Amino acid sequence: MQQIVDVKPNQVPIPLHIRVIKKWKTQTTDYLKSQTVDQDLCYLFVDKHATASPKKEPCLDSKLKIGPCYKVDKYVAIKSRDYMKVVPHDATLRLGATTTFELIDDNNLPTYYYNFTTYDMLASRKANPRPLTGRVETVSPPLRRGSKIIIKVKIQDEWSENVIEITFWTQTMFLYEKEKALGQLLAVTATMVTDFQQNLQLESTDATTAVLNPAIPELQSYIDKFSQLERSETVGQRKPVIPIAEIKAKCRLVQTKYICKATVIEITPKRKWFYVTCPKCKGKGKVHLQRAEIPRFVCEDDGHVPNPSFMYCVNTTIKDESDEAKAVFFNEAMEQMLQKSCYDMVIKDGHTDPEIIPADIYKMRGKTAVLDISMKQDFSMKQDSSMAVNKAS
Repeated sequence: MQQIVDVKPNQVPIPLHIRVIKKWKTQTTDYLKSQTVDQDLCYLFVDKHATASPKKEPCLDSKLKIGPCYKVDKYVAIKSRDYMKVVPHDATLRLGATTTFELIDDNNLPTYYYNFTTYDMLASRKANPRPLTGRVETVSPPLRRGSKIIIKVKIQDEWSENVIEITFWTQTMFLYEKEKALGQLLAVTATMVTDFQQNLQLESTDATTAVLNPAIPELQSYIDKFSQLERSETVGQRKPVIPIAEIKAKCRLVQTKYICKATVIEITPKRKWFYVTCPKCKGKGKVHLQRAEIPRFVCEDDGHVPNPSFMYCVNTTIKDESDEAKAVFFNEAMEQMLQKSCYDMVIKDGHTDPEIIPADIYKMRGKTAVLDISMKQDFSMKQDSSMAVNKAS
């Protein structure tokens, strides 16, 4: 009997005793049909020492169940791809019609697999999905991105006390209610490390799972660590809140980012409040409304767009005790201010004209929020320049 850790690419198959602990489908997007298409059906195997992630044909789905143990033979071991490796193993198992599975009873095989990393190690592991554990600090409402409904969750790392944002690109990957999740230990697996505005973030992959308070022997020790950490009132904010006047004074020669607390005092009329992108060509400004009995959007290059992406871009004036400034609220900040996606505002509420600002947006006037601000170069030298508001809380 061979151990998974000893499986090598292109070797002759030797029987393995494994437990199936996870199943997922890899998907790609068919932009012509505006839908996702299933590719491989994948399983995660675990034994007493290591794991491997095999891909297989869909016809085998009825033969393998999550949880039971099997003796697996007549597989094909190939080299794992370098990109998006779910586990740090050189081999991936391809399972086909000739692969054999025999149910076995082995209580010694583990029922989970985590290979946790810490925040400080994420930057060096951008090439492949990584698991991470942390305390849940914030959970966003469902947000629409094109045809997808996503969830954003911020967790605090137990060692460095850093906060990192995780984007779950399908709502079903994070099934927990906000009230039940806050303050709990979250174990998230197979996430991609990305950069956004010079900050590390995590994004889900097809293989991502999220589990609150996972049933692992180390659970209590994690809970004890987090109980000693105080939750910051400015979760995720690495820079201090500073006045608008100071931001203007600082931003002269370089593009910079700041945090300020300000009030929306005006919504700029006669400016487009949303834009539409084509999910196939990613064209911004190429998608236009066609008025008909049922309004539709058409891309200059790709024709009718069944599932366009709607993104807020609302021009405003903001003010604090020190000064006022023009500011453009972009999509995520607007969703946080209104608790409504741009898709819902355009499609469900019927506000399809980008030059007629809905009454719901005017309700932002008088609202005060902590804003993540991006500043363009030479802001103070251009009278028509605006601050870009990327997030609001």
